[in-house]
Amino acid sequence: HGMQEDDSWSAFYRGRKGEIVREAAEKCPNTLKALDDLPILHMGQRSPNILFSVLKPGAKIPPHTGMTNTRLIGHLGLIVPEGCGFRVGNDVRYWQKGKVWLFDDTIEHEAWNDSDQTRYILLFEVWKPELSEDEKTLVTKLFESIDQYKA
Repeated sequence: HGMQEDDSWSAFYRGRKGEIVREAAEKCPNTLKALDDLPILHMGQRSPNILFSVLKPGAKIPPHTGMTNTRLIGHLGLIVPEGCGFRVGNDVRYWQKGKVWLFDDTIEHEAWNDSDQTRYILLFEVWKPELSEDEKTLVTKLFESIDQYKA
């Protein structure tokens, strides 16, 4: 998203590419426990992705889209100064501490921090609720096959 070489956005991963990040597990032991009852996406090397997303003052994450509509992305506001916003399609919102929302990331979205403080959220992926267990299994096998082919 044009942010790879830009340190104005960073992340501390709790889960990444299908594995729990040991360092994060030791530093933040209650994070995964808080997500235990959610239908967290488990898809081979691709997920779960669970991270603390950090957006520095004045930073913007440009408009972008995700690649599969089988998941929803969750955002939980942790430290959210005024002026930190998010757009999904035509819906513009401002994070609130302790509030979560889910969205389909195949819809164009972007984020900004117009404050003078750093914004922190917890970002996680869950299955779309309309998918059956068979559909989840098929999608997982499809992506595992793609990943094996690429290796």
